[in-house]
Amino acid sequence: MRELLKLFGYEVSDIESELPRVQKAFTKLGIGDEDIDRGKERLETSYDMELKGVRKIFGIILKELVNLTLAKEEGKEKVINACMAPGFGALGSVIASHCQNVCIAVPNHLFTVIFGCVFGKIVHLVEAAEELWLKNGVVAHCANVKNRVGLLALNLVPKPDLMVTNGAVCETSPKTNDLIHELWGIPVYYYDTCQDREMGDFDDTARVIRFAASGMRRLARRMQEEVGIEITDEMVWEAIRAVDSCSAVLRQIWDLIQRSDRVPLSSTHYGILRRAISLPLSITDRMAAVDVLKMLYEELKERVDRGVGVLERGAPKILSMHPNHDSDPRLEHLAKEVGLACVATDPEFSLAHDKAISIDKTLEDPYEEMSQYLWSSLYLPLGARVSVIIDTCRSLNIKGVFDRYHVGCRGNAGDALIIKDAVTKELGIPVVLLEWENFDPRVFDMYRYKLQLQGLKSMIHACKNNLGA
Repeated sequence: MRELLKLFGYEVSDIESELPRVQKAFTKLGIGDEDIDRGKERLETSYDMELKGVRKIFGIILKELVNLTLAKEEGKEKVINACMAPGFGALGSVIASHCQNVCIAVPNHLFTVIFGCVFGKIVHLVEAAEELWLKNGVVAHCANVKNRVGLLALNLVPKPDLMVTNGAVCETSPKTNDLIHELWGIPVYYYDTCQDREMGDFDDTARVIRFAASGMRRLARRMQEEVGIEITDEMVWEAIRAVDSCSAVLRQIWDLIQRSDRVPLSSTHYGILRRAISLPLSITDRMAAVDVLKMLYEELKERVDRGVGVLERGAPKILSMHPNHDSDPRLEHLAKEVGLACVATDPEFSLAHDKAISIDKTLEDPYEEMSQYLWSSLYLPLGARVSVIIDTCRSLNIKGVFDRYHVGCRGNAGDALIIKDAVTKELGIPVVLLEWENFDPRVFDMYRYKLQLQGLKSMIHACKNNLGA
């Protein structure tokens, strides 16, 4: 156990004080010695654990998992959970900073990383949900929804006093919360947006943001009732500034990765980084996370300065659709083995400023600021999303696109062919389609995935040779 905590970036003093809590949490979660041995092996195989910044990022997530698991036993009077709730991070940080008797968490983020990526146990949650009402099979229902249900079915998290979600990109998520309310009597709430834009619209996003902000402000009032404090706009702005500090350093890390010839960090890490900074950390903990990100940036910059990377110089740079797999690092690890440098995923990019003609740069409403996620690729209407993807490929000199589509998501699975056709027509670079499930490791097919990745690499080289000729 001590060796594992060292891998999670715990300092010696932290290990002495936190070891009993971690052991107690692991016992409740059913994580035994065999799981720990497997976890250490998976960490060493798929992640750059020699980097202190990487170890401490995992440590942030583990500490939040332990806090959630032991919340009721350690005297928390209220537990508030969120899932698929973009923009929620800052509002959650307000609660975490001002309500010591409340545990606020995003369990799916914690369990997909620790249970999934580290210990390889996420399938237990999926199967538990399938024994209830969610259909069997790797694509019948999104496994992110199944994970939420499985956590409650297996009693791995304290029964929450409020569950929050959002319907911006997934109409199934609010419906799932309604079913959870009927089954377990848990109070639920969702704040929403309205995708009432034409496929190519850019200028209507500001109006949609105002609509989303009003929903999030109503959520704040609902949370006030639950926790018993007033959530002022100044509290929210303070949390937003802390979130922005994290995002700014993460942006530096992305830029370093995307602009370097020898990519200094494998794409297996990208999802872990995003999950860590999106957690509803207290402002104190979030500023500590900023220091961890700065540490990682300096470690990666030192690699770049020495000409050290995880791939050979000149490895083809590719863009992947959708976030990296939340619970299984094998696909990203395989891409590295094949020799493809996945330097970015499309959700981290937003509509170009020259096209975002209605955006207000002098926002006075913090809830509109928290709703700015609606400018990012995944939340835009398809025509605008295609524009973001094409602009990104040009900006980063992308040589090929890995058009993987989360087949359990009706809203995005339909985009895949249109994206492929648009990129091929506009840029003339290879695009490979991949049907996958972003949260369920049971879909992993080493033979098929390797063939598709090798095929993409071969097409990139053929395209390069043809241009040279």
